[in-house]
Formats: sequence, C-alpha cells, structure tokens
Amino acid sequence: MKILLIFFVLFCVTNAQKDCTECKALVDLLQLEWGEEKTEDCFVDIALFICDTFKIEDNAVCDYIVSDFSDEFMYVLKEILVTPHQICGLLMKNNCGEFDDPFLKTWNMSIPQNAPAFIEQQIVTSTTNPTHRVLHLTDLHVDMHYTIGLEAQCGSPQCCRPQDMNVEIVLNDTESVKEPAGPWGNLGSCDTPYWLLTNMLDNIAKTSGKLDYVMVSGDLVSHTVWAYTPESHSFMVKNLSDTIRSYFPNTPVYFAVGNHEGVPVDNLAPHYTPKKYHMDWLYKAMSDSWNGWIPEDQEKTIHYNGCYMKKIYPGRRLISLNNVYGDRMNFWLYINQTDPDGTLGWLVEQLLDAEKTGDKVHIVAHIPGSDGEALEGYAFNYYKIINRFANTVRGQFFGHTHSEKFYMMYADPFDATSTPTNVVYSAPSVTPYSNFFPAYRIYTIDGDYSGSTHQVIDFEEWFFNLTSNNANPTNVKWEILYSSANLEYGLKGQIPREYNQLIERMKTDQDLFNKFFENHYRRSIYDGLQPCGDQKCRNGFLCDSRQFHQTDKLCTDLMSSGGITMPNDNKKKNTRYSARFRKSSRKGKDECKI
Repeated sequence: MKILLIFFVLFCVTNAQKDCTECKALVDLLQLEWGEEKTEDCFVDIALFICDTFKIEDNAVCDYIVSDFSDEFMYVLKEILVTPHQICGLLMKNNCGEFDDPFLKTWNMSIPQNAPAFIEQQIVTSTTNPTHRVLHLTDLHVDMHYTIGLEAQCGSPQCCRPQDMNVEIVLNDTESVKEPAGPWGNLGSCDTPYWLLTNMLDNIAKTSGKLDYVMVSGDLVSHTVWAYTPESHSFMVKNLSDTIRSYFPNTPVYFAVGNHEGVPVDNLAPHYTPKKYHMDWLYKAMSDSWNGWIPEDQEKTIHYNGCYMKKIYPGRRLISLNNVYGDRMNFWLYINQTDPDGTLGWLVEQLLDAEKTGDKVHIVAHIPGSDGEALEGYAFNYYKIINRFANTVRGQFFGHTHSEKFYMMYADPFDATSTPTNVVYSAPSVTPYSNFFPAYRIYTIDGDYSGSTHQVIDFEEWFFNLTSNNANPTNVKWEILYSSANLEYGLKGQIPREYNQLIERMKTDQDLFNKFFENHYRRSIYDGLQPCGDQKCRNGFLCDSRQFHQTDKLCTDLMSSGGITMPNDNKKKNTRYSARFRKSSRKGKDECKI
C-alpha cells in the first residue's frame, strides 16, 4: 500500500494536475491505509498534504492550516466535512466532492413588509442652516515596529520592519537594502509609522476647525497577520483609541470593527462555536477603550457582537455595524453563515425603530459588499435591508479597500437602469499599504435643526505625498486633494442620482475619469502611478462602483462597450500566511504522518 501511495503522489506532482478525481483517489488511499476514524481525525494533515501536492497556493484554507490557528481550523473542518471526499471540494475549484461551497451559498433574511413609498433624496442647497463637520478615518494599520532604513521591498507580507523580531537589528547595514524604508512611510508592503499617525492627527487638530464627531471604520493593526494575538490586539485597540482621544479630548469618536481586528485575521467566531473561540476579549477591550463614546444601554450588544447604536442628535442615529460577520475569509462562517450572532437581525430592529420615530440613520462599517470581499449571502441581504429602509438610511461610511471609492445601490439590485436608492462612501486609508498615499476625509453634513435632512452635503479630502515628504522629511505637510467633492466631480449635490450620473459621464469624459482615477490612489504619474490606459480598464472602475454585491448584470452595458478589466489593487496581496511564514515548528500527530 505504501509503495502504491508513493507512486500516486509522484504521479500527481509530476503532472501538476489539480484534478478532482486524483484528489479523491488520494483520500481513498489514505482512508484505506488508516481506516475511516483516523482519516477524520487527520483532516488538517490531509488538507495540508493536498495543498502541497497539488500546489494550491491561492486558497485561504491552505494558509490557515499551517498557521498558529490550525486547532481552530481543525474544529471547522470537522464541522463542515461530512465525508473525507469533501475535503477535495473545499480545496479544489471545480465543484469537486459535492461540497457545499460557502462562497456560493445564499440565504434569505426576514425583512419587515409594508415599506413606505420610496422618496428620492433631494439636493440640500441651503447655506444658512447649521451643518456638522465630521472626520472619517479608516484603515490606520499602524506598525509599531516600522524602522526607517530597513528593506521596503523585502518580499514578505510586511516590510519596513525587522523580519525576525528575535535577532538583533543592525541598522547601519544598508549595503544589501534595495529600497530603504522612508522616514514617513512607503508604498508597497509597508504600514503606517506611529509618528505618521500622530502627525496627521496634529494637522487635523490644527487645521480642521471644530469637528462635531469622528468616525473610524476599522482596521487599526498592521498586516503582520502571523503575529496576531489577543494580547497585542487589545493593546493596540487601547493605545490607538487613547491616541485619538488625546488629540480630540472633547470630540466623540465612533469606531467600527475591521477584519484585521480578528484573531486570526478576518475571523470572528460566532457564539455557536465553543466558548474558547469567542471574541469576548476583543469586544471587552473595545468597550473599555471607547468608554464615554458608547451609551451604557449598548454595552450588552457590543460585548456580544461588536455592534452598537447611538442617538447622536435629535433625529439622527449612528449605527456601528460589525460586518466582519460577512467576511468571505471568516472561516467560522463555513459552518453556518446565516446571520451570525444576529447582526443583520439587530440592524433591522434598529432601522425599524428609527423609521417609526422618523429618525435618520448613518451606518459605520468596514467591509463593502463589493470586490468579492463579502460573502454574497451577507452582501445581498444587507443590500435588501438598506433598500427596505431607503428613506431612513442617510449615510453609509465604509473602508477596507484603502482606495477612495463610492458604490451605488439600486431599487432593483440587478439593474443599473433602475432608480438609484443610496450611495455608499468608501473612504481612503491612512496606511500607504499597497499603492495608496495616506489620506483622510471631512464631511459637511446637514446639521441639528428642525427639518434637517441629515444628508451629506459635501466633503473635502487631505493627503500626504510620500514622494515629496520623504524627500524633505523635516518639513512635511498634509495637502488638500480637493476642498469640495461637488466641485471636483461636477456634482450638484451628494445624492444617489448625482453619483449615478457621474458614472454615466465618466464613460465618455476621459479628463473626468482621469481625475477620479488619480484621486482613487491620491497619486499621479509623477509619483509612479501607472495610467488606466484603455476602455476595459476604465469600464472596470465604473463597474466596480455599481457592484455593491456580486453580479455582472449591473455592468452589461459596459461589457458590451469595450469589455471590462476589474481593478486589481492587490490590497490583500501576501497578507495572510504565505509560504515564507509557514510555521516549520508545527508538528502533526504522529499517527497522521503521511
């Protein structure tokens, strides 16, 4: 039997075929060799062997099973795999093993009927009524170990820092450094130096005037995902919350949970899992750090699922929604993705209560339903909820993409010619990770007065030019990217209809699109930005703005007019457990050795 098994493995490796039949035959041989009970006990080891044998390098499962969290993943595998063959369906991309693919699964949310007739938002033109100025920060990704002069192109998921924290750092050894980490940060696989964060906060405090409140839509920690621990995350939540509070001591700050707050990354365990996996430690750290910003009557909710609601002004409520429970890389959801910990059910209750009292709602969350980052079941149910309460929801403020984006929502989620119902703001990141210059945004919002619409009226954006500031590191400055989004893009106002027309105008107006494209990155060709040079590229960006859930039906006109190449910003490139960081210290059970 062992000789037959070796021959089969050599055949697979030699031919490099990721073939379902061969995978199932391999599992059959192992089951014959070990027996059924032992096979089920060794799912993790089998999965790792299949990943290596068939060279499956783009599946999150193959990353997690070699991480420090293989015990957690072992629990998930045992819950979702009824037969050993299904492990092939989990890893292969060809409907193998009759596995119920969580990425394709959908489910239906119970949503209250009897929705009031939709009332299209109107442009707010008055300049005499009170307004609010609201700061939006997202994706801070602060790296406390950022070190000036270390390699910025190190080939690992995280550069500009020591690659082995257990050895002495020799800072003056620069002969082998291809690109030294800049004084204020670097594009590529480098995160935010702490001093860049404090410099930004200092600039905001000195130049922005009075801020009425701050929104932080998630992702506080760096991309060193292999080093995540509950202790380090709790420290960073408190440290960064205290840092922001120190610059704005009298300004409320409202946070949302990001996918990098999970340990492991992307993963928040719902309460149907064993208690040892629950996220109580994270939610407690958040509750303690955000003391004074969250109402006492919301403490129970935030301790349970990381969500909360606050009535911030008469007629306006702010909801912090923890939508990492819809993250497509949250492997706990492979067990059951139907409204984990009741977050969407809770959202419906909050919106229904606001509708009954006539209040308007702003939602702060992290992951948009676009880019394939959210499970379609979650994204589509969220979409339907917002459409049901389209008269109530007056602002959605997200992050995660690191880019400056907006997304449309339509009365028919599959038809971009139907009535636009909502616009979703995805703010630029503070971190330069990947291809983006650091930035922040300040909204002007219809203020606190009788008859307020509570709509966004306009916003300004500031950015940090790493090219010029690293060249002159003792005299750095934050610059206005634009002082008015309305003027920048020729919008009459911040309403869904105007943003939908912006997409239509950018189909043929190359200058307008180029402006949108450069603002997407806060960079230009002079900073090394490669232009979006053909119709397919342009159509990809425009299609992306329509897809707040995953369907090509929203982009049929673009497909027929030149085709589509979707943006590839590589925000998540190498951010999980790459081969370089696979734990060689991990030892399987002796009885599972293959």
